[in-house]
Amino acid sequence: MGKRLAKRQRHPLWHLTLAGLLVLGGIAVSLYIPWRDHRPAPAHAAPAPPAPPFQATDAAQLADTLYTGIDSALVEYGIWPELLTKHRGDNGDRISVGVPADLPLAEANLGISRFVQKLGGEILGATQRRGQVEIRCGFAGVQTTTITLSPNAARRRTGNIAIVLDDFGGGGRAIATRFCALAQPLTLAILPNEGEVRPLVDRARARGHEVLVHLPMEPEGDQDPGPGAIRTDHDDGEIRRRVRQALQRVPHARGLSNHMGSRATADARVMQQILSELKARNLIFLDSRTAVHSVGYQLAIDMDLVAFSRDIFIDEIDDKDAVAAKLWDLAGIAARAGQAVGIGHDREQTLIALQRVLPRLETRGFRFVPVSQLLP
Repeated sequence: MGKRLAKRQRHPLWHLTLAGLLVLGGIAVSLYIPWRDHRPAPAHAAPAPPAPPFQATDAAQLADTLYTGIDSALVEYGIWPELLTKHRGDNGDRISVGVPADLPLAEANLGISRFVQKLGGEILGATQRRGQVEIRCGFAGVQTTTITLSPNAARRRTGNIAIVLDDFGGGGRAIATRFCALAQPLTLAILPNEGEVRPLVDRARARGHEVLVHLPMEPEGDQDPGPGAIRTDHDDGEIRRRVRQALQRVPHARGLSNHMGSRATADARVMQQILSELKARNLIFLDSRTAVHSVGYQLAIDMDLVAFSRDIFIDEIDDKDAVAAKLWDLAGIAARAGQAVGIGHDREQTLIALQRVLPRLETRGFRFVPVSQLLP
């Protein structure tokens, strides 16, 4: 039997500091939304060291962190926030969790226990009655939180996920081969005018991956998008010629996505020429959304093309843990919307994260498909 329930205490210094960091982080993220042209990090950039895991130093700190963090911790198990109800009290917190019908209570119990222990807390006891499991959590013998698990008739939400790797092959043959060895189908967007394109296409298709033309397009500013780029000062004939040439250089491409292109994708005339060439060949268009003012996706829909739009970039931070977190975010989008598109690059840290997370998501019921197999 644990000690009496911990009374709610105020710990303003650490709590305000943590809140301030979260607010500042949210502001930084909102300011960093990638409306600019997306490009890989410099080859010499080393991944940031992972942050040390948080460990509570007292009962109140554990209670606060458990109360605010359990939602995201349970997402991995297919328990979405609307299945939780929470109540804070002076004599301890109570959290009720609806466990989907296809998730054993024992597995949910184990996941919560591991999360509590990871935070520096402990499981003081657990009881099962009337089909429910009650878990008593605390710190140094002081009970802080009671978590009740109850069966729920709903099943875990899943969805289809398309992982697109831009600039594929730019990281070198060795890592491209390792990406192609992944069991889950990927969509590989290949620059048409750089490197050995055909061997790359053959290797990708032999392993069941889909290929897109990653068409260089004019960005805002003076950054060079690469050879064969589409520019807004090109006339209609030149734009179409360059699109046809790019499609010829990437055989078996299922469609096209934009490389950079924040200026070009905002130009309706330019996009109409590009999309007309795709429509004539029954090819798809993926808008990488490198600019907030892109007209590409909507124009493609208006022209009756099969088109898709990127949901998130998964590796803007070149670190395996950050990429893994983005993959779980992507799964959350797929669970809510039925499908999601994430764009990354052929980098070592991205590969490690994919190897680690994709099998876990598959176990959870998510399906990885080429982007062309999503619902338009």
